[in-house]
Amino acid sequence: MSLHEFKPKRVLNEDPRARTVNVLGECQIDGNATQAVLLVEKTHFASNFIDRLRDGSAFERLECIGQNDIYTWEFGWLGGTDAHTKMTLICPASDDVVAKYSACDTYMVLETPEVYKNVTEPWIASIPAKKKQWVYNILEGISEQESVLYSDDDEQTGFMLLPDLKWDRRTVSSLYLTAIVRDRSIATLRDLRKEHVPMLKKIKEQGERVAREKFGLVAADEAFGTLRCFVHYMPTFFHFHVHLLAADYSQHPGAVSGKAHMLDDIISLLELGVDFKQRTIGYALTAGHPLVQELSRANKA
Repeated sequence: MSLHEFKPKRVLNEDPRARTVNVLGECQIDGNATQAVLLVEKTHFASNFIDRLRDGSAFERLECIGQNDIYTWEFGWLGGTDAHTKMTLICPASDDVVAKYSACDTYMVLETPEVYKNVTEPWIASIPAKKKQWVYNILEGISEQESVLYSDDDEQTGFMLLPDLKWDRRTVSSLYLTAIVRDRSIATLRDLRKEHVPMLKKIKEQGERVAREKFGLVAADEAFGTLRCFVHYMPTFFHFHVHLLAADYSQHPGAVSGKAHMLDDIISLLELGVDFKQRTIGYALTAGHPLVQELSRANKA
């Protein structure tokens, strides 16, 4: 699939502050028009931007748009090797994918153990396995193997560590890795048990090592970590994975209350014997999320 095949139809969502836009369109697959979603974001500056700024080659063109006292505002068109934008094309894009990247209201859900058992868990179990096939392709060595940063092959305690697809793989301050566990019986945070603690600790340990050795992310004081490690509940896909972000990357939308649960906190609670299936957990869901419909029907019933 190529971006040249994408035909835009309408904007699903845009964020001027984050410099992102999500576009609904279509691509041709075997001669048939297929729904697709394109995610576009401005990339960070290239590592040699300051050097090019110093020698005057950073911008192909400058345009002054205003001046007031000590302030001057200019538009600059970047030159050199800056990519300017980073794009992700999703095709075919299911209605769930379109809903995920569309602007819509957000609701707060308070999920009790009873609601999880009677509504959420059956809904998760009903999701077709093919929706996780891309994850299995990674674990089985079919795809993205050139991106693997670390792999533990144990089927029960092992995991793979890769750069997240949303990271440009060069800007250390926005470093974003994902650890995908091999144990397919763990769908979400609620499936974790005390026996999983060594695996979770190893994920953090190897994440810190990779960030340090491969990308040069080092803390000024070795007593502190460099990564913000967390788990999403509700997650985007239901095969357990851990997000590992540079500690400075505090503006990432996934690292917010109502979505992210700190890995260290999860480990501590498991060590104390907490059963996550018996906890009430609050989280945010967009109005278009299919689980909202299930919860709404159960509440009316």
